[in-house]
Amino acid sequence: MTAEEFIQQYYKGERLQQHNANELIRELIAHKATEDDNEITIQLMTNLILQYSEAEKNLIQLNNLKNKFLGMASHDLRNPIVSIRGFSEMFLNEELGPLNDEQKEFMGVINKVSNEMLGLLNDLLDISAIESGKFELVLKMAQIKLLLQERIRLMESIAKAKGISIQTELSETADTLFDYGRIAQVVDNLVSNAIKFSPYGKIVYVYLSQIANEVVIKVRDEGHGIPIEEQPRLFGEFQKLSTRPTGGEKSTGLGLSIAKKIVEAHNGKIWVESSTISGTTFAFNLPLTSH
Repeated sequence: MTAEEFIQQYYKGERLQQHNANELIRELIAHKATEDDNEITIQLMTNLILQYSEAEKNLIQLNNLKNKFLGMASHDLRNPIVSIRGFSEMFLNEELGPLNDEQKEFMGVINKVSNEMLGLLNDLLDISAIESGKFELVLKMAQIKLLLQERIRLMESIAKAKGISIQTELSETADTLFDYGRIAQVVDNLVSNAIKFSPYGKIVYVYLSQIANEVVIKVRDEGHGIPIEEQPRLFGEFQKLSTRPTGGEKSTGLGLSIAKKIVEAHNGKIWVESSTISGTTFAFNLPLTSH
């Protein structure tokens, strides 16, 4: 095929519609192997770049539309679910009068489900805010040790319900700049996951240390561990792995993805160390310098 025939064939509208970017690349390589024509190469590469550019533009538009829809839907659903949870708590606390055992059971189910739905909606709102660029940090100098002590106290009742104890080894560290609410969200996720995936009667360990110019927080469980082939998927959105919660707890598959984005927004890093023998350790660091 001559150079002129080659370029004419590719620039027919119907042929362009039939070829995707990968096929164009293959054809380009094959053509270069048989005919050294710089002009054709430049034109084909230009066409390829334009196709990728248009595809990227369409993906960005679709992603923005998805985030807008998630944000609107989650926000509109959140208020009625908060009301349902509040009313169910009033009934469970017998503020409106005594309940019999069957009524308490039904109200307990309503309260549990509304809490799970509220958690999912909050996660969806976070994902929407992060991906749409509306995710902002409120940074203040503070002691990460105080935050850990507070969040662990709040988690102890959940742990006790499964016969799990939380042991800490929290070293003194320098003050650092971070968003208290957002880092509390990360800690809550890691500790609650450790409890969720630990068998009855085990121990969850929380460590805090300062290494050079950063603080490092680690949460270790004595669970069954995560298969090494599944670990690269841990921080993706809506990921469900083969390891299951030991008490039938629910999971949205968004918590670790949100935690990763929060830590990275602080110029930190989050990672996992796990084996089916020694359990799982999730860790993240925060720089001691302002960002």
